[in-house]
Amino acid sequence: MAIRSSHSAAAVTWNEWQEIQLTEETEVEETERRRTQASATPAVWKQPPIKPLKINRDLLLYRARLARQYAFRAPDISKRLEYQRECEAALRKCLALDATDGRAYVSLGKLYLQQRRYDEARKLYEDGSAATLGENEYIWQAWATLEAKQGNVAQARKLFDAATVSNSRHAAAWHGWGLLEKRQGNFLKARDLWMKGIRATRNTPNPHLYQSLALLAADMGSTDEARQWFREGTKTLQGVSSHALWQAWALMESRQGDRSAVRYLYKQGLDANPRSRYIYLAWALWEKQLTNKDNARKLLERGHKYNQKDAAILQAWALLEAEEGNFSKARVLFKKGSDADPHHLFIWQAWGVLEYRQGNNAKARELFQQGIWADPGNPDVALIFQAWAVLEAKMGNRQLARELFKCAVKANPKSEVSWQSWARLEEDWGDLERADELRNFSLQERVEVVRPAHFSAKLELNEEEPLFAPLFKTVRDWFAKFESSRAVAQRRQPQYLQPVESSEEPLRAPPLLDIKEMRKFDSETLVLEELSRAPELPGVVRPVRR
Repeated sequence: MAIRSSHSAAAVTWNEWQEIQLTEETEVEETERRRTQASATPAVWKQPPIKPLKINRDLLLYRARLARQYAFRAPDISKRLEYQRECEAALRKCLALDATDGRAYVSLGKLYLQQRRYDEARKLYEDGSAATLGENEYIWQAWATLEAKQGNVAQARKLFDAATVSNSRHAAAWHGWGLLEKRQGNFLKARDLWMKGIRATRNTPNPHLYQSLALLAADMGSTDEARQWFREGTKTLQGVSSHALWQAWALMESRQGDRSAVRYLYKQGLDANPRSRYIYLAWALWEKQLTNKDNARKLLERGHKYNQKDAAILQAWALLEAEEGNFSKARVLFKKGSDADPHHLFIWQAWGVLEYRQGNNAKARELFQQGIWADPGNPDVALIFQAWAVLEAKMGNRQLARELFKCAVKANPKSEVSWQSWARLEEDWGDLERADELRNFSLQERVEVVRPAHFSAKLELNEEEPLFAPLFKTVRDWFAKFESSRAVAQRRQPQYLQPVESSEEPLRAPPLLDIKEMRKFDSETLVLEELSRAPELPGVVRPVRR
């Protein structure tokens, strides 16, 4: 009995163990079933994917930017393509890590633009806007810039509008949209957009908006209003450190003839950026026009010291030495500039003209050909074709000269110097009828800027009045008067033309230029102070290959 009893107990235990096994197997099956259901409802069962660390994407973007810069300065096409491939691979990897990072889309789009892969860039921006749910203003603005360059004005307007809707404080969108309207001749629209951008970015003012408004007022002949906008821009924290804003102001004052004002403004620009290549070049050319050759040479030497790879400064310096009769030094500078930037076609043109004037026609032809190869798609290549055509005409090669002139006007139909030079040579050859035809073509391609009546961008605000309230009160009248021919009056009034709320903070009109302060800088002998710490110019670092 005991044995039977123990055997019976063992049998019960075995049955219980079987039940436990069946229960476990059932739970496993139930778990598998629930996992299958979870695949259809990931929000319930799946954990959200882990987003890669931002620092990894930042490193990829940094290496991609270095590769793009290195490709731009590559000495030959093979190296350029190599680094462009590295740049694209890094950006593609960044997009694979996070498809919602708008920076990668914008950077890759810039690379496509450099490679003239416009359709791929357009598709990329479209994918980026979809991935970011249309909330990334940088992608909209980059896409709008692409369409504007391609001549799709209507599409560019829609995209700029989308960028401002996505973020009304995005200054680049307002600025780019205004430039588009200015190029289309809609000066009032451009002014309104820049004013709207200034108002929207009051907490983070952008100097480019003030600069564009000032230059527009100067182009329309309103010099005092331009000074007000320049002064208002330089009163901001970003504007006072913007060397481009100071340079633009100085260029405007140089046309007014006040030398002390020009030197003062250029000096302010160098205080903002002690190695600004644009200020050194513009200031030197202005001093050269005043026949202050020593001042110009000193500025160019200083500019080259801080910008070793800038071909424009070397070209201006070489031309100065050529005018002084130092042809050997001019050739050395031309050679150094062409080595620094082989794609700078202006230095090839200037060097070729120098050799032509010295009677080295074979060398001049070689240099002209190098310049055309440097950037054949640039409209400015017309200057090289024109210079080469003049050389061949002087050598008696009339047919070749005509073909080169055809290339010049085809590269840039608005190049007046090409049309006029061609017409003058046809006159010298006795073909008066063809010369008249060429001058007529030149007139047809000429673009004249017509100032709108009563154009004004002036600030005349009292302390009690809100920001731009008087301006927006009169803009509606201008809008109806000057845009009625385009049936704009039938459309709903844009938001930026509606009255401004009275609770807006007032903005005082900026003071005019302080002439007394500028008189201190009115001296024929320019004295350039040595910098306390010469800024280092790091070269482009070769990207790390992995």
